[in-house]
Amino acid sequence: MLNQLLWLLLSGYLNLGLAVGLTCGALLLLRPLLKRVLSPRQRLLLWMTAWLSAYVPQWYQILSWPHVLPVTFRDLITPRTMENLSFDRVPAYFPDCQGEQQINLALPGGAYLPVTLEPWMVTLAGAVLLGGVVLLTLYFCRRSEGIKARASQGRLLDWDGPELKPFYGLKPAGDYVLVRLCKGLPTSFVYQKAEKFDGIKYNMIYLQEELSPERMGMVLRHEFNHLKRKHPWMKVIITCGLVLHWWNPLIWLAYKYTCLDLEMDCDRFTLEQLSPQNCREYAKTLVELGAGKQIWDAPLAFGESDGAARVKAAVTWKKRPVYVVQEPWKQKNFWLRLPGCLLFLLLLLFFVGGPSNVVLPADLDLQITEQFGGREAFVRQDQQLQQEAGQFSDDVTIQQGWRQIDSDFFFRMAYQLSDGRWGESNWFAYRDGPWEFMGWDWLSGPPDLTEYEFYYPAA
Repeated sequence: MLNQLLWLLLSGYLNLGLAVGLTCGALLLLRPLLKRVLSPRQRLLLWMTAWLSAYVPQWYQILSWPHVLPVTFRDLITPRTMENLSFDRVPAYFPDCQGEQQINLALPGGAYLPVTLEPWMVTLAGAVLLGGVVLLTLYFCRRSEGIKARASQGRLLDWDGPELKPFYGLKPAGDYVLVRLCKGLPTSFVYQKAEKFDGIKYNMIYLQEELSPERMGMVLRHEFNHLKRKHPWMKVIITCGLVLHWWNPLIWLAYKYTCLDLEMDCDRFTLEQLSPQNCREYAKTLVELGAGKQIWDAPLAFGESDGAARVKAAVTWKKRPVYVVQEPWKQKNFWLRLPGCLLFLLLLLFFVGGPSNVVLPADLDLQITEQFGGREAFVRQDQQLQQEAGQFSDDVTIQQGWRQIDSDFFFRMAYQLSDGRWGESNWFAYRDGPWEFMGWDWLSGPPDLTEYEFYYPAA
């Protein structure tokens, strides 16, 4: 019993990590195209749809609701067999072990790989995965706290002082922000709610002491924009997702490029606020202060991620013209940006939309044969069930039936009775039975059978 419970938790965890990893892998493959047609902000939002699905299956299910397109990415990665489905819509590559040690791992093309699981295998796998989460959490927390403790020794600047007063207008409205000048920092960075003064937790910006006034202004503007665009919260979300699914290499790659898009989004937002001359100075600042490496923890650092890509984007960036026109569709740049916005919307719906009709008719037919003895027997049992419930008398019989499979394990049977009336029987198809009858509905007439398949009597 304990082994089954452990496998239930472990399989759900692995299924979620694989599904999120496949989404990240698809975004990585499409990245050369996405860099050309989407803004850093749009790419960042696509990344967040994957990261927000990385925690619990319920969140994955919530993000699956807008199924607008006929085919979505989650359709493509979901094994379309009853044994390899989960009730929370997460693809079940590792199915639940129902009292047996053998499971059928899902393979591409609907094939299975039989695997025998000994109790010690499940225990060992769970211990390794949990141990990795714990160790990585401790490492990140210790490293992050060490950096913060080192930075907190820096000199606290006064907003009315000569260093900060020229930049007071850049501070995000309503945010509690303080700035420290620190010695020996590899780069400048911002921490969300890092230090507490008088019962209030302040967002802290830690600046390198060596910065000139011009460079300090550039860096401050950049870090302020991180706060304005809620990037610290995004960094926390993706860092927690990385820790949780540390075993998936696609997650590590996704983390790297999500951090890069965080910085590029902030760079672009900052460049829009600068004059052409200051844009060139901003690019020089990136060159001079770039750390040249990924910082694998919580802070958003000015010099982290791919410095060459950020410098290239800053140098080639062109400020969008501003038109004083009331109607947005009369602006020249509106029509230039419209295709990119439409493409972003399609990509968002493609990656977020949940799987539909994931139960194959063949799977239902197999269960019908195993549990009821075939289609005819199932319909006759359904007829008897409705007669006993008083839906129609014993002298009224089912003449014809059509089946429609909904998402997950729901399906309905539309029946034409011998007295000419129409009714609908709703069922929930448990993978391991018994099936549950959900209710009977009378119809005013023949329903639209476009999305139904003829079911009874069998041809």
